[in-house]
Amino acid sequence: MPTSGKSPHTHGRSEVRTRKDLAPVIKRELRRVGGRLRELRLERGLTQEQAAEKMGVHPKYLTRLEGGGVNVTLATLVAASVAYKVPLRELFPEEAKGT
Repeated sequence: MPTSGKSPHTHGRSEVRTRKDLAPVIKRELRRVGGRLRELRLERGLTQEQAAEKMGVHPKYLTRLEGGGVNVTLATLVAASVAYKVPLRELFPEEAKGT
């Protein structure tokens, strides 16, 4: 059967962030990771501008990232781990007991 080169499947936007059961969890985790990034930056005595330069991102993006307002990519997390000289797992704070 000849194909036209197009996928027979339609791919729409991901519904992950709009699902009522996942949206609050995603929002909470983005804030936790953002807070951890802020914590690491401050421990190193860096301004947002300095940290953004080390990571290769715009300072305004870093502001939103630290506030949990953006969906961070794996590439950005790797850049942060290199910039802050920590293993990638250090960017994910331990969940407090009882939460």
